[in-house]
Amino acid sequence: MIKVIELFAGVGCQREALKRANIEHEAVAISENDKYASRAYELLHGSTNNLGDIREIERLPKADLWTYSFPCTDISLAGKRKGFDKGSGTHSSLLWEVQRLLEVAKKNDELPKYLLMENVKNIVSKKFMPLFQVWLDYLDSLGYKNFYKILNAKDYGIPQNRERCFMISIRDKDAHYEFPKPTPLTKKLAELLENDVDEKYFLSKKLITCFTDMKDRHGLIRGLRFRPKYMNETDYAFAITTHAGYRPTDNYIIVPQATKEGYALAEVGDGVYTNRCPSKRGVVQKSMIPTIKTSVTDIGVVVDDKDELISIRRLTPRECWRLMGWCDEEIDKVINEFSNTQLYKMAGNGIVVELLTCLFEF
Repeated sequence: MIKVIELFAGVGCQREALKRANIEHEAVAISENDKYASRAYELLHGSTNNLGDIREIERLPKADLWTYSFPCTDISLAGKRKGFDKGSGTHSSLLWEVQRLLEVAKKNDELPKYLLMENVKNIVSKKFMPLFQVWLDYLDSLGYKNFYKILNAKDYGIPQNRERCFMISIRDKDAHYEFPKPTPLTKKLAELLENDVDEKYFLSKKLITCFTDMKDRHGLIRGLRFRPKYMNETDYAFAITTHAGYRPTDNYIIVPQATKEGYALAEVGDGVYTNRCPSKRGVVQKSMIPTIKTSVTDIGVVVDDKDELISIRRLTPRECWRLMGWCDEEIDKVINEFSNTQLYKMAGNGIVVELLTCLFEF
């Protein structure tokens, strides 16, 4: 049996993956400062020794594995990229609290054999790689051999285009680790969607009109009058059903995007971005969803609505949790205990359980 400590534990995605990988383990402690995530962790995994804010922890219990999915807020492209420099006070700089605790463990001859890190892929970008290398060098000085790679959830059984950097560190200079090979995605987004969804999740006509609008505004084309060249315009629905009495003739939506063609086609079961479409690429994800964040206001899924017309709606909290690898039996333990806002946040801050399970099985 291995003893595990989850730092920045969230709702315990690592713990869930260890269970699924049939790895006998004991969670000797976690560190989670968010009261909602802490409560969800207990509902999912039972009573746990939560040491709270990592900055207040003086020493961790002895364990074989530490996991540390530290905040990506200041590293992610979606954030302000303030960085994670030591002493900067950013959320992402909490990484260096892990260093402090490792130093304490070293002093007491209690360094864990394994470390597991997860963060956004931007951590190995040109901007942040020099500082990440400082972290790698530090771990090397403690005797760890590091293995890191960018992995995408869609390559490990979940229809979500979610790239993250994972690093396995083993305190053995002769250690060897191979990341699990990608597998073809057989599960489609549509398979994880709920059948009966409240009207509140559907985009309003005003919002749909806004994001499909392609009118020429000082050279920026967004308008409802958009007509793709060399195509029969009756083959596609324009702006879904924003005009009274209009009915689409086929199950397609034209969505503007920043490519040579200037648009992408979305059909039922596709995920789409719903904001700043004309300035983005890849606004349509075929049979999968774009990366789930702590809020789902910028993504949607194309569906058939109650009048059998093509439409777009937000994901429900249950769907977001399913797309993070949680099964309904586990989701049922938390779905009625928290607001939608908190459920979205927990999902977006998590790690895809299927992908973690593959890491642990190798």
